[in-house]
Amino acid sequence: MERIDIEVDERRLALNPEKGDRLRKTDVFEPTDRVPVVLNTNQWTALAARGRTTADYIRSPADNLREQILNAKWRIENVHDDSPIPSVLQFQPDFGCLRGVEFDMEIVWPDDGPPKCSHPLTEPEQIDALAVPHPTDGLNARRIEWYHAMVEASHDLKIFINGRPIEIRLTLVHGGGPIPAAFALAGANLFLWMALEPERAHHLMRIVTDSHLNCVPYFDRMMGRDIGHPLSLGCDAGEMLSPEMFMEFVVPYYQEAWKAYPGRRGFHNCGKNEHLLDIIRDELKIGRHNGFGSCVDPHVLAEKMAGRVVLRGGPDAYLLKAGSWADITAAARMYIEVLGRRGGYVLSVGGGAAPGTPLESYHALVETSREFGCAQTA
Repeated sequence: MERIDIEVDERRLALNPEKGDRLRKTDVFEPTDRVPVVLNTNQWTALAARGRTTADYIRSPADNLREQILNAKWRIENVHDDSPIPSVLQFQPDFGCLRGVEFDMEIVWPDDGPPKCSHPLTEPEQIDALAVPHPTDGLNARRIEWYHAMVEASHDLKIFINGRPIEIRLTLVHGGGPIPAAFALAGANLFLWMALEPERAHHLMRIVTDSHLNCVPYFDRMMGRDIGHPLSLGCDAGEMLSPEMFMEFVVPYYQEAWKAYPGRRGFHNCGKNEHLLDIIRDELKIGRHNGFGSCVDPHVLAEKMAGRVVLRGGPDAYLLKAGSWADITAAARMYIEVLGRRGGYVLSVGGGAAPGTPLESYHALVETSREFGCAQTA
């Protein structure tokens, strides 16, 4: 039995109710004392900070679980933002942000970076033979195998925060959305085929949408979750489409998915999408924009969505990695001023933190929020 101890100042633990209340109010556009800061440090950021590699991370199910726990320990102990310190740590088999993982595709597994798929569709005619896979096909077969192995491995691990035991919980979810899955299958050819082979492109979108709507409830049932919960969808790669193409090849399929899962709509796209914001707001009717990119002009984002959509994002990841304290705090203050005026804004890193970012840069965002307070108008 291995014991992993997480040590935090008890004064930080005592702030959990205050942090939770700040985030709850932000999520419903109620006034807060200041803009909350939730830093999207990812597994690759934590691995780099701990001197570990992707090869260490995905060596085996037991290693994957242990490295995720140690990543969580690093974050809890070192990143002092508005994320409440958890009483339960939840993990799932993690192979990175691969999408369309129920389809048969070759995956490249580098030792020093996240895995990447090799796009299996290289000619539009291949779409004709493509079928909706079973949710347990493709990489999902390994994810399910690893889930069961990680449940077994968890019995040999005990986690404590300041000497108090906390629960390890294992789960499985199906992430992403139709466009990321289509891009995983076709790569940049997807956009060429939308222009030259629109019927086949629609057929591909039909397949990936049906597959997504098969996989989500499959894993819900497997995990004993309620069917019909609110659904968050990723839309990375969609930013490369024109408004007209987005309306034709994205909107109908995302509307269909959300019709099957009524409730507040979560959305992610960290690309340069100013030209699509009106459509995303008015046609997709999202409730949360989870992780916009720093490449998006915050003034345009504020004009289109502030006060209507909960927004999370902020300064450029490479500014945080290499910029000065003064430059980082100036950028953070600008985001608070521009996006925080009407509430519903969570300051974060635009698109996700970069490996090698100094802890002082994360602290600069938190200190800016504390010093500046809340930018909301009455």
